[in-house]
Amino acid sequence: MAVEVVVDPFTRATVPVELPLRFRTEPEEARRALGLPDYLDVSDPIVRRAVGLLHALAAVEPSIPVAFFGGVAYRIRSPTSNGPTSGLRRNLHDIDLACLQPDGRRMTAALLALGPRGGSALTVVETHADHMFNALQSGLRLRFHMIDHVDEQGRATLGTIDVVANEFRFCHNLDLRADVAAAPSHARALSPESLLLTKLQAIQSIPAEHGNLVPGRVLGPFGKRDLLIGPEEKDVRDVLALLADRTVGDNGTADVSADRFIAPLANDWGFWTTVRLNLDNLGRSPLLPALPPAVAERIRSNVGRLRAATDRVQPKRRFGFLQKEWWEPVESLGTTPPPTGPP
Repeated sequence: MAVEVVVDPFTRATVPVELPLRFRTEPEEARRALGLPDYLDVSDPIVRRAVGLLHALAAVEPSIPVAFFGGVAYRIRSPTSNGPTSGLRRNLHDIDLACLQPDGRRMTAALLALGPRGGSALTVVETHADHMFNALQSGLRLRFHMIDHVDEQGRATLGTIDVVANEFRFCHNLDLRADVAAAPSHARALSPESLLLTKLQAIQSIPAEHGNLVPGRVLGPFGKRDLLIGPEEKDVRDVLALLADRTVGDNGTADVSADRFIAPLANDWGFWTTVRLNLDNLGRSPLLPALPPAVAERIRSNVGRLRAATDRVQPKRRFGFLQKEWWEPVESLGTTPPPTGPP
């Protein structure tokens, strides 16, 4: 049954949606067709929609390379992040995709066409606020919403789809073009090295008196009255899960290449400094003692290898340490409401 569903609470805009929400291709079948790993938990509602979305997108626009990043990508790359009793699984909220900038317009058209092609559970809309946001981003970032649920009054609950083009821009910039181009033959996600760098680039200064609000995240002092803090716990969980499952090294058998990890840092003193501080703190994470000792030791060993790799590059310092922000300031990283951070 097709009904008019309210998808924008401000403009009261509606779209026709077939209820109940359904997938034309069930997510488990889509997972197999995409070649995604067996351990990927498609019972998770965000993962279900993400896998269904990518499968339908490949049918609508097969020539557009797309890579997951954020929480869904970590689920793809890490069995531990899927495990309900692993101690490192965390709730997902959004779907994050990376594409190439020349594909942005086709990507928009393809996403908005997914509902009719892939089933009503994949209905994607561009709200008025999304349209305004997208118009201001110069094609480097796009935002859409997907219908997660429809209540008895015909009002939709929406989930967010974030799309970045060419690069991940947060506290530092990370070029994603090579990862996106390779994604169709490499698990449909950013490489492990890039996934780690999207999380380990998070940094923020806060007043020193707020340090008790962020236990486990304090990196050190910043000036006379402030502290530096690193990623939120949800992001640390992702990183630890990946490092629990992967090996770090420089030989061809390692899952995470230390050389590829440090390559974006070699000519960027600020990025290099942030990553080093976060790696130092990662080994002290309060999440580690709660893990099985062998898992915690494997994580610490991998963190140590990554940290040692950063010593192999010495980018030129741009300005005095602890005197000026060397990162791009972003919205609050979860120190006080509203909690936000990297995807």
